[in-house]
Amino acid sequence: MGKRELLLIAAFVVVGAIVYQFTAPAPAPGERSFGAGQVLDHIRRAMRGNRASAELTTRSSHPVDADVSELRLADLKSTNVTITGEDRSDIEVELQVRSNAYDEQEAQRTAQESVLKVDRAGTRMVFTVAYPQAGVQRGSVTMRVPKRLAVQIQGGGNDLRFNHIAGLQLGGARGKLAITDVKGLVSGAHRGGELSVVNAGAVKLTTNGTDAELERIGGETSMTMRGGELKCAELAGPIDLDTQGTEITIDRLEKTSGMVRITAVGGSLDVKGLRTEGRFDVRASAVDVIIDRAAPLAIYGEGGGSIEITPPSGGYQLDAVATDGEIELPSDLLEVTSSGSERRATGPIKGGGPTITIRSRRGSITVRERK
Repeated sequence: MGKRELLLIAAFVVVGAIVYQFTAPAPAPGERSFGAGQVLDHIRRAMRGNRASAELTTRSSHPVDADVSELRLADLKSTNVTITGEDRSDIEVELQVRSNAYDEQEAQRTAQESVLKVDRAGTRMVFTVAYPQAGVQRGSVTMRVPKRLAVQIQGGGNDLRFNHIAGLQLGGARGKLAITDVKGLVSGAHRGGELSVVNAGAVKLTTNGTDAELERIGGETSMTMRGGELKCAELAGPIDLDTQGTEITIDRLEKTSGMVRITAVGGSLDVKGLRTEGRFDVRASAVDVIIDRAAPLAIYGEGGGSIEITPPSGGYQLDAVATDGEIELPSDLLEVTSSGSERRATGPIKGGGPTITIRSRRGSITVRERK
């Protein structure tokens, strides 16, 4: 914005202030009238910006009653959070605030006015960070809490870390999120950025534009994803994925029990070491599955995209049909028959066993030789 535009804006503001002086009602007792000096002050602030800064660190300790089971952090806005569970009976908090304001005096004041508030609601302790309206504040909260507590967080800054707690519920988290050693369920929503969950009881998350990594999940893993990337390893329970435009890689499934159910539109699906029952419904997605142990498996593909599998070393039954596509098999495995636009390969392999069902429309099917 040039000087001419700034002068025009200033002129409009001054004229508006003069008109207001003649038309505004008289101030109530205890109120300040709106004067030309205030107008000029606002103009100077707008032109100069928040050039001064101040930092302040405060520490506090809060006892936790035996009947409290949950810790909630609300209205965090631009606040980074680190919570670590320990063998303790209180909550130790450190609040670091950096405030940018018009001048040094205002920066110091607004930093001191940034406070942590604590409330008790039934079996829940609620912590909020209150920032003043003046200036721009960025905060960082570090908590050491009893590890028996579950944590619920609403909002937050660009860096969130949770370790050694009973459970975690996310309310619209963003940015970088690292979660480690959660005894129970990790649930909620995350948008944009990186998410990591290592060693949790179960996971049920909805993400948008998130690159997620999950490892060592003891119970069910349920993910609803739009965009981004998902990397999984050592998932012990059932798996349920509903994705759009997501690149999916699942590995090290030796301990997985229960159904592996995946619905994917766009993106890709790469599964290594499948040993349990599965159903994959994909559209316009490339699929690559390595099966370590025979179990019922159904793969349904539409809208193009290749389906490739490496079958188990033991016996199984193959039921593969490609419509408007090709089927490629190792030599002497089965005969591929044709009828119009349909290709079919059906029959027992190595004495038969659980059925591997593959249906592809406008895409290819490839069964690789296991080496």
